[in-house]
Amino acid sequence: GLYQNNELVSLLTLGKLRKNLGNNHKEKEFELLRFCNKINTSVVGSFSKLLSHFIKNNKVDKILTYAMCDYSNGNLYERNGFKFLGYTGENYYYFKNKVRYNRYSFRKDILVKEGYDTNKTEHEIMVKRGYNRIYDSGSKKYIMNLG
Repeated sequence: GLYQNNELVSLLTLGKLRKNLGNNHKEKEFELLRFCNKINTSVVGSFSKLLSHFIKNNKVDKILTYAMCDYSNGNLYERNGFKFLGYTGENYYYFKNKVRYNRYSFRKDILVKEGYDTNKTEHEIMVKRGYNRIYDSGSKKYIMNLG
């Protein structure tokens, strides 16, 4: 993170490649998970500075990241050396009582372990439980190859 007067103003997080996105973790391969600035704050150059610091201080061959099309056009990644790989297609979430839930928490294998009918689909089970399915516009997938 970047600080100004002991206050966090910009943050970049990276981690292992996420299995739920079809990736298997390999040494020196990371996923850029989040980048943000303090609300109502613009920190010019913070993304490139934080990314450069991570690369300099870690053994990195590859970094994957995703730009959610609902919020981003991905230009930040392209300006910083990432290459566009393609679109992921739309994603879905579940929604109930004004709360949005990631679908990963409601996989069919989990629902079956909780006692739900193996002959029903995940969606059928969730509708019966009172959840609605909502969709986003998908994501753009990017890669930075360094190794």
